[in-house]
Amino acid sequence: MDSPRTTRPRFTQPLTDSPLRRAVSALTRRPETELLPSLLEQARCPPAQSADIQALALRLARGVRERSRDGGRAGLVQGLLQEFALSSQEGVALM
Repeated sequence: MDSPRTTRPRFTQPLTDSPLRRAVSALTRRPETELLPSLLEQARCPPAQSADIQALALRLARGVRERSRDGGRAGLVQGLLQEFALSSQEGVALM
């Protein structure tokens, strides 16, 4: 007896061929040591912007440390639970 042919639902559009798609595909699974120097060069910022970025990073790190010190480990977990409900995919992944 023949089984009915089933089709899968399509959640995304098929990938189209484009210069960007070809560039991403060409770099897939390349060694980090080969790719990192170019990426680091592209990530360089002007000195003033770099100083602003570092100041922001330090402020964020201090804030996280102070919050974790004040609330302990339970405070961090509680904060995550408030941010990501257990009914969401993110909440389930965190648990």
